[in-house]
Amino acid sequence: MISEEQINRWANPPSDTESEKCANAVKQITSALRDHFGDKVSFIRQGSHHNRTNIRLDSDVDLAVVHSATYFPGTSGMTEADKQLYECYRSPVTYPYSQFKAEVNEVLQKKFGLANTQRKNKCIRVNGNTSRVNADVVPAFTYRRYRSFGVVEAEGIALIPDNAAIIYSFPEQHYENGVKKNDRTGRAYKSVVRIFKNVRNDLKDKGLLRSGDMPSFFIECLVWNAPDSYFNGKTYREDALLITDKIWNDMQDTAVANEYAEVCNLHWLFKGSPHRTHERAKDFALQVWSHIKES
Repeated sequence: MISEEQINRWANPPSDTESEKCANAVKQITSALRDHFGDKVSFIRQGSHHNRTNIRLDSDVDLAVVHSATYFPGTSGMTEADKQLYECYRSPVTYPYSQFKAEVNEVLQKKFGLANTQRKNKCIRVNGNTSRVNADVVPAFTYRRYRSFGVVEAEGIALIPDNAAIIYSFPEQHYENGVKKNDRTGRAYKSVVRIFKNVRNDLKDKGLLRSGDMPSFFIECLVWNAPDSYFNGKTYREDALLITDKIWNDMQDTAVANEYAEVCNLHWLFKGSPHRTHERAKDFALQVWSHIKES
């Protein structure tokens, strides 16, 4: 049986030393990009480290560098008349996303060396060393989701992977909603997320879960959808067991499962995503429950 002490260790964030290495990576990367682009770029921290749901082996930095030259519009919520009006007034793109990503890649190669940088599908990876952790630098433009012509419903970021269509996300709303839920649950929400992630790694080490089956983002969203009242147990084990049971039961009902949202609360978790399935979430919830239940 997994001891209470082990579960409590899993619930805690990484050490201050690891956090310092994350801060060093962000400082070095932002400095290099700021020297090149000046005030044309801004930076948005995202991912597990920024959201404080990272664990010891999950502490890579995820940093979006956002150029102000242009933005991606989200017009699907507009009427046809508003869409036509928008098309009449919009300006042509003068600085394409492909050029921006290429420049970011070049800047990072010059700063950290060819051996320590790798252009990937969605980002540029900067390898860590003794003083900094690995970092994924995501070139992005602003994304504006329009409710009607001239009315922005929500603002996030967008990127174009090398081999896929545009991806939209809302990292700042994700962060804010995670903080609010953590506060409402007496700081239990992020602790339970870390427990789930540590269980996932333990299952992978034992050959009981395939690598990549349960990404950190997916886990964070599943736990976020559990009602706040499920985080009121006397122990972290009790909270985690209640939440796994809730997720497992919800995944039995398609209508209920499809109401699960991402933490930003601006995207559905399952609808429109072929890689996240009710069955996968249900199976993982059962695995977590079986792994930490009291014998």
